[in-house]
Amino acid sequence: MLPKRPSDLGGAASAARGRGTSAARWYLVGTPNVGKTSLINAVAGSRLEVGNWAGTTVEVTTATASLDGDEIVLVDLPGAYTLASTSPEEDVVLPAIAADPHGVIVNLVDATHLARDLTLTLELAELGRPMCVALNLVEHAMASGIAIDDAALESRLGVPVVTLRDHRRHGAGSLVEAAREARVPEPITIYPERITSACIGLAPSSLTRWHALAALADELPVDEPAARTAREALIADGIDPFLAIAEARHVTAHGLATVATERLHDRADPGERVDRWLLHPLVGPLALVIGLALTFHLTFALSDPWVGLLGTIQAVLSGWVAALPLPGLVTSFLSGALIDGVGTVVAFAPVLFALYAILGFLENAGILARVAFLADGLMKALGLPGRAVLPMVLALGCTVPAVQATRGLEQRSDRLRVALALPSIPCSARLPVLVLLAAAFVPTHAAWVVTGLYLLGFAVSLASSLLFRRLLPATPSTGTMELPSYRWPPARLVLGLAWARTRSFLKSAGGPILVAMVLVWALLNVQLPGGTSLFETVARFLAPAFAPLGMNDWRIVGALIPGAVAKEVVLGGLALTLVGGTAVEPLAWVEGLRTLGSGVWIATRDTLTALWGFGGGEAIDTGLSARLAGVLSTGGALALMVFTLLYMPCVATLTALRQAFGTRWMLLSAAYQTAVAYLLAWGVFALWP
Repeated sequence: MLPKRPSDLGGAASAARGRGTSAARWYLVGTPNVGKTSLINAVAGSRLEVGNWAGTTVEVTTATASLDGDEIVLVDLPGAYTLASTSPEEDVVLPAIAADPHGVIVNLVDATHLARDLTLTLELAELGRPMCVALNLVEHAMASGIAIDDAALESRLGVPVVTLRDHRRHGAGSLVEAAREARVPEPITIYPERITSACIGLAPSSLTRWHALAALADELPVDEPAARTAREALIADGIDPFLAIAEARHVTAHGLATVATERLHDRADPGERVDRWLLHPLVGPLALVIGLALTFHLTFALSDPWVGLLGTIQAVLSGWVAALPLPGLVTSFLSGALIDGVGTVVAFAPVLFALYAILGFLENAGILARVAFLADGLMKALGLPGRAVLPMVLALGCTVPAVQATRGLEQRSDRLRVALALPSIPCSARLPVLVLLAAAFVPTHAAWVVTGLYLLGFAVSLASSLLFRRLLPATPSTGTMELPSYRWPPARLVLGLAWARTRSFLKSAGGPILVAMVLVWALLNVQLPGGTSLFETVARFLAPAFAPLGMNDWRIVGALIPGAVAKEVVLGGLALTLVGGTAVEPLAWVEGLRTLGSGVWIATRDTLTALWGFGGGEAIDTGLSARLAGVLSTGGALALMVFTLLYMPCVATLTALRQAFGTRWMLLSAAYQTAVAYLLAWGVFALWP
């Protein structure tokens, strides 16, 4: 059965408006890229993930705000163009609203695409629920020469209408008042007489007006005999209910937009001129590669001074520990397992923060959406829907949410093919390892080497998807991709997202890293007969298998073992095996404080120099560089980078694959990734010994 009409809409509206109501729920509904998540962050001060292309949020997320003593739950629903289920995102919206008959609908409308977005507004009005309308991106409309008359729109719709400024708190207070004054609108769409008569015949029974129309249009599975009979009668008379209903809404939405807008001047959108070049089939990919290299260069330039500072902190802490009257085993644990192991990984938090800040800017400026658009044709050539680009972009941050994002693809075969190809894309956890090795062996070309590795990861991912196409039947799919307007995101939003993502990385990786490093340290200190440790014995046993890759030293092989837990642990393993056993000179407290103060000054100075001169050191040094150069050739280092880039997914990714597709596919992914990593690393070392 279809959902019933809410029994007491008036009471719901009154409850939503009343002061002191506990845990009222406001449902933010709108098209993709309209700014729902940014608005929630402005109202609630939350740190929800913000995406600037369609399909970023498949699940429903919430944030709680305390407004004048009322506790309000803000529900961020996925972007949708219609309430009918035409995509996985739209599958979520209507059930979420229908599950709470007392919730208030806050409809966000893109002022730059008013007629298009008002079509969804008209559908929401037919649900018979209390609602208000918020016009976002008004500044962008004004820049394009379009003035919005919100009073005229409010008069026609019969619900409160407010204007907002995107990504800012301006207007958030007006929205709160509008939501408190939400009203049940009177539907204003004028349908053909036969459609209206059929709808009136259905609505008083068990269907809301919207559901009755959806039943006539065959947009929902219907088990109402009256709805089937009415639809068949319309079709017999030569009326297509779907087209008639869609045309009526389209005409009404354009009429509303015409009444509520005034053209001030005709000014071409500068973004269109940029897109002519950025989306050019030849210029676009070239600009993409150059932009990727520039991203890594700027990442190194801005993060290098702070990586150096954290390295100085490590050295000072180790010196202080060495000066304490502690037993040798305790000193070894503090200096080795904690400071050298965990500290080496944490020392690369500035690299991740800088990368996340740059990617956050590109994401919210609308540039990453262009990257997805450029790759859309390639996806379709591989037999994948264009929407498959989204999980691949998300995989740059972390493979786990990327695997979860494959739920946005309609066909299971597409979801599985993309999920199996995702582990080849370099996530943020692998970036510190690649940065360290590239900076140690090719310091003058580190940015280009890391860029090449990222491109290699994407190439292997796409090739894997093509290979799995033979195992899994490809299904033809269609879809559209919307390009958001270019925007200049505020520094507060970009830096806030960068910090939240970096903090999430440290928080999620901290536990596994600590356990892995303590375990490695313990195995290094468990001596077997003959004077070697248990860890060294296992690593030496595996070392011959890696000799063809140029990795003859057992310490390099040993660092790869805990890397199966999380790729960033490879750094900690290298720190323990290569640096952990060296003696540390005791350091006085005062001398250590002077060293720390000098390090802070140098880091600040070098950061300002990098910003001013757009240069900066790419030779990041954490104390491992010299040690690595002594045990690896350049070819061996490149092979190690390729192997680390591609070998078996981390435990969290394997768990996500098992939960989504089963144990068999999880094991296949682990075996396949390791085999590909070995073969490509062997090829790299063979070409560059």
